[in-house]
Amino acid sequence: MFFEIVITIIAIAVIGYLIIHLKAQRLHLSNQLKAARSQRDEARRELNEVTLDSKVTLDALGDALFIVSRDLEIRKTNSRAKEIFRNQDPVGREIPEILMNPTFTENIQRMVKLGKTSQKKLILSSSSHVLGGNFSEGETAWILQVTPLPNHIADPLSCVILRDISTEHRTEQIRTDFVANASHELRTPLAIINGYLENLVDDDIVDEPEIARRMLTTMQRHGARLSRLIDDMLVVSRLESGESAALNREPFDLIECAEDVLNRLDQLVITSSARIVREYAEKEIIITGDRFYWTQVMFNLIENAIKQNPNSKLKVTITIKRLRDDNVQISISDNGIGIPSSHLPFIFKRFYRVDKHHTQSDIKGTGLGLSIVKRAIEAHDGSIEASSQPGIKTTFSIVTPCGSEKPNKSTENNDATHS
Repeated sequence: MFFEIVITIIAIAVIGYLIIHLKAQRLHLSNQLKAARSQRDEARRELNEVTLDSKVTLDALGDALFIVSRDLEIRKTNSRAKEIFRNQDPVGREIPEILMNPTFTENIQRMVKLGKTSQKKLILSSSSHVLGGNFSEGETAWILQVTPLPNHIADPLSCVILRDISTEHRTEQIRTDFVANASHELRTPLAIINGYLENLVDDDIVDEPEIARRMLTTMQRHGARLSRLIDDMLVVSRLESGESAALNREPFDLIECAEDVLNRLDQLVITSSARIVREYAEKEIIITGDRFYWTQVMFNLIENAIKQNPNSKLKVTITIKRLRDDNVQISISDNGIGIPSSHLPFIFKRFYRVDKHHTQSDIKGTGLGLSIVKRAIEAHDGSIEASSQPGIKTTFSIVTPCGSEKPNKSTENNDATHS
């Protein structure tokens, strides 16, 4: 009996020990599980942070980035890549499928197969690919860079970067065209002046007063053209070099400015038998701006209207009125020969002329007038549009913010301070 009691006590003790041990083990396992879950959550959080940081870093790039396989399948992109593909997601598609341009795809394929970092500049017409952009831009320029990624031996991946350098390319083209056009424009009158000087010096034409006077008159005319061309080039240079941000902005009367311009052009108006029609909504319209440049704007537009239309029945209408949105509208219209619609998109380009054939006695301008007009108006946060029905009506319409302050009399001499 005693033995059975001892056995029972021992069994109960063992069972108690096992229960306590199991509870301890269970608690230990529970703690380990909690620790594992905590480590998993921490690892997941860190992974999410790394993924987010990677995405933010890639999206912060101003260039389009693609991670592609050897067969040019896109595995990963950034937001800039989606933007230039008009917000379509190209992941899972192949480069040739989305670019649809042999120049791009052939170069990317060749550079990927090369297996080392390489770079190339590509210049394409904007209509030859589906990359985002304004199709009126003409050409787009891109830097293509391909870099193989390490640690992807079984499935080689490459990083393809597309950098849009179209703005820099167009700026360089404009600079090149400007130098070429300016050189041509300067060379022509200089050649004429030098040719006549050579004749006057070597051929004893000085002894023939009538011929000499005719040559000197031509030289004087082309000298004046050179002087005006240089002045116009300086104005364009000032407007495009950032000086427009420091315009001499003061309130002045736009009506008075227009009348000053008409007084300066009075002899040309009389010579051409043109009729000037004034349509001023008020006696005085005050705007805040640089009077010198507004004088340039109206002078160029009115002078062009007269010089480009050698018609005795020419009528030039100048309209100035306030708009409801605190803007001022200036319209200069004429009933002359007009501008063909094919030329309208280009008339504000430097040295662009609708009529490109002028004789030595028919000098109509430097080709910079409308370029100066557009840049001066834009420097004042305004805009200009041109419309034309050849033989009926041609209109240059300007909208610019106005000011409410009274003009300072010192602005009357503003033109002289800029000269």
